Amino acid sequence: MTFVRRKRTRPTLVAHRGDPRHAPENTLFSLRAAVARGARAVEVDLRRRPDGRWVLFHDPLPRRRLPEWVPTLEQALGYCRRAGVRVYLDVKERSGERSLAQVVRKSGVWARTVWMGGTPATLRRMRAAAYDRPLFWVTGYRRRITSRVLATARSIGLTGIAVYKGWVSRRTVVRTHRAGLKLFVWTARHAPELRRFARMGVDGIMSEVWPPPSI
Repeated sequence: MTFVRRKRTRPTLVAHRGDPRHAPENTLFSLRAAVARGARAVEVDLRRRPDGRWVLFHDPLPRRRLPEWVPTLEQALGYCRRAGVRVYLDVKERSGERSLAQVVRKSGVWARTVWMGGTPATLRRMRAAAYDRPLFWVTGYRRRITSRVLATARSIGLTGIAVYKGWVSRRTVVRTHRAGLKLFVWTARHAPELRRFARMGVDGIMSEVWPPPSI
């Protein structure tokens, strides 16, 4: 197979959990803060309550009642629809993909969503539930991008891989692109990081720098 060198383009910048520098992460306040500072794409973490309702939350849900500021997915998607932004759904659960797809379809932003999951089994179910949407594997803090990871991603039919910044190098970017996959990096918290990853040729950056510097 002949590898065609990609023309370097500006990476997609995604507001990581909104704008946690200026508002509590994974809240409507945080999403609004990011959009107000120029974000055209936002990332949110999703958990499912015992009653089946999806909410914006990163860690396992506490047994006590959730704080009032934790929004439902419907509320977040409603805001994103009105704001006209793209939504990256980082799904932390390992089940419920069909119910999630139903919520997203009803929201009116289906075509502006990107799906993300953390295990091959979950990603296969996501691919079935969201067969026409971009789908990324969030590989976690400890997993580097190996040939096996790339082969697994291709076998599932993924769009790309979202990798922790500590594992990203120019060689990693090239290998991922040669496999026909995109590479997103998380999470940039300083302007120099944004510029460095942009120079490496990554396709997207989960950023907490808003407004972003020129890259």
